Amino acid sequence: MGAIVRVDSLSTICSERRCIIAGTADDLPREHARAHSYFTRVASGLDRSLKGWTATVVEPTDNGYLFGYELELGRRDGSIEKRLVFVEGLDSASERSLFPIDEPGAIQPRVWVYPQDPALPALQTLLDLSFAQPILDRLGIGLTATTAEVVSYRPGRRAVIRMESTTSPFFVKVVEPVKAAAIAERHQQFRTMSLPVPRLLGWSPEGIIALSGLDGIDAQSAVPRMRDYDLFLDRVEFLIGLLADIPAYNTARSSLFERLDWYVDRLIAHLPAQAERITALGEIIARRGMDGRSYLRSTVTIHGDLHLGQLFVDADDPCEITGLLDIDTAGAGDPADDAAALYAHLIALGEMARPLDPHYAEECWALAARWLARWQRNRNAGFALRARAIAATHLLGHALRPVSVDGDQASVRLLERAEFLMSSAST
Repeated sequence: MGAIVRVDSLSTICSERRCIIAGTADDLPREHARAHSYFTRVASGLDRSLKGWTATVVEPTDNGYLFGYELELGRRDGSIEKRLVFVEGLDSASERSLFPIDEPGAIQPRVWVYPQDPALPALQTLLDLSFAQPILDRLGIGLTATTAEVVSYRPGRRAVIRMESTTSPFFVKVVEPVKAAAIAERHQQFRTMSLPVPRLLGWSPEGIIALSGLDGIDAQSAVPRMRDYDLFLDRVEFLIGLLADIPAYNTARSSLFERLDWYVDRLIAHLPAQAERITALGEIIARRGMDGRSYLRSTVTIHGDLHLGQLFVDADDPCEITGLLDIDTAGAGDPADDAAALYAHLIALGEMARPLDPHYAEECWALAARWLARWQRNRNAGFALRARAIAATHLLGHALRPVSVDGDQASVRLLERAEFLMSSAST
């Protein structure tokens, strides 16, 4: 279901696969400047005046690129409110746009004000309990919701709402309607195969999937209390083995390695002083990754987005895994993708914690080093080469928006981590 974390501000509501902090227009790609004209129209449509805006996220999508912004809007009484707005560039001007821009030759974007996500039509409805409860009743889950809080949101892709009930909390995942049936079926299939995923409570073709909570605590918070990192990693490998045994009826999310060029270009724009260095690193990553792919490798069922935010562990014994979240991306794929995502997330997690909790950061990096050391013994041909290249690609992505008080310096440190992976890789 995505990492179950409390959303404390609008600028963190979009965090899921990686941590994101707001930047300023000056340090982001030039595409953001063009969005200003959209914001004026959005403000006018809400009977507000535009006071300012901050860019929060940029990522590639099937329709071009998606940009997220936090707008500061002035009310008639002089007060200020903040609203999230998303702009997704489309490949064809014939696609629908909520706010079409009449510019000759311009690609028409989709623009929406959260929570009116056009790809997730049920999201806004479920946040109003007077409308949500009849929907929940139709699902037959037998629970009455008393509160609804969005705990994870990936624009245009999915959202997770935590709902308190009169008996116990549960979660409602909102996805694109066309994907709901397959995701619901996958939860049933995984539980049948002894995977500790949330129990399916009910689903709707409107893109609504109701799921139980999980026992334990999230693995991210438990890292310093793990008494034996190797034991925990044994459990991770066991879980990966269970996944591999599940018949796959679909393909997993495409490898981040496929977007290497995009991340290289974006990081050069973010750190122009490091352009030559980033270009050289990108070439090495591409070469090592293709070398790893030259082997005849096994394709198995993988998670597709494995990291500590997807794992729950026992509160008393954090080495024991009690739950696995967010299997939407699961399917047939390269096990090196899961290994790489877990490693890179640990490195980025430590970098995020470094200024405030150096001990936690060191523990994350120690766990990452233990995980890296296991790759060479993997029997999947070319595994270590591919995993290193994919992990380095992830690190370039994390370097684009590091959560740190010293953002640019953190980006360079993550770049150094990617260079280390390539310099120590077997050829």
